[in-house]
Amino acid sequence: MSQRWGAESAITIAGDGLTATVVPARGGKIVSLVDAKGVEWLTQAAAPIRDPARPGARFTDAEMAGWDECAPSIEAVTVNGRDIPDHGDLWTIAWHDAGGGWLQAAGTSFDYEFERSIRSIAGGLRLDYRAEAIQNDVPFLWAAHPQFRAPAGTVVRVPDLESVVDVLVEPAERMPWSADLATIDSMPPRGVRKLYVDPATSARAASLTRPGTGELSISWTPNCPYLGLWFDNCGFSREAVIAIEPSTGYYDSLGRGIANGRVAVLKVGEPLEWSIEVVVDPV
Repeated sequence: MSQRWGAESAITIAGDGLTATVVPARGGKIVSLVDAKGVEWLTQAAAPIRDPARPGARFTDAEMAGWDECAPSIEAVTVNGRDIPDHGDLWTIAWHDAGGGWLQAAGTSFDYEFERSIRSIAGGLRLDYRAEAIQNDVPFLWAAHPQFRAPAGTVVRVPDLESVVDVLVEPAERMPWSADLATIDSMPPRGVRKLYVDPATSARAASLTRPGTGELSISWTPNCPYLGLWFDNCGFSREAVIAIEPSTGYYDSLGRGIANGRVAVLKVGEPLEWSIEVVVDPV
């Protein structure tokens, strides 16, 4: 269903348990995820809403809200002579209707096409993705970047998780997963934390539990073998947020992923396809 988000055209996908609002011209951003009880799970843009970010913009200079798609890198980096901007090129370009419920965007740092659809499933929504190289094979680090509201008491849970890697220190530091790391409450004001599940293990699901709100669960297909967890206690965002980030690369830099042999490659004529399911159990 078409509607407006501020001055921009938006699309609403009403699911069984979750309703998403998408702004195609703003990098396909999911600007809202509201559950059946009317609770908003994503952090919201401050009013008045800023103009859409332009290609090459810094991510932290934009509205810092909603759910963005980052590819083909999260960190700004130069790979094979191509400059990839901060948080990739998808979040700053307009997406277009490709028919059948799909939105499509063309990469600018490399020659690839990216598509996403959102549809209803029991209890929530399913996001289907497809990416394909056009002329030459493309190294491809994609990550979801949903900035979920994380008030005091919010906890992240990852089944059977034993260890994580702190990628904000150099060299990256492996450490045991703990209750303190699972919450934003242990962080100082304006503190940030970026962890990855130890790449030697696999994670296929995670959840976010908020006091008095319920639990949001995310699961994804095996061709997203990596998981990042971003905690921001108002260091960049206007409110405390946690991002659960399934990814096709490890970790935030495409260059590092290539060097480590831990990144997907898009091949001409062989689309890479993956899916995420988001389900909410409200209280």
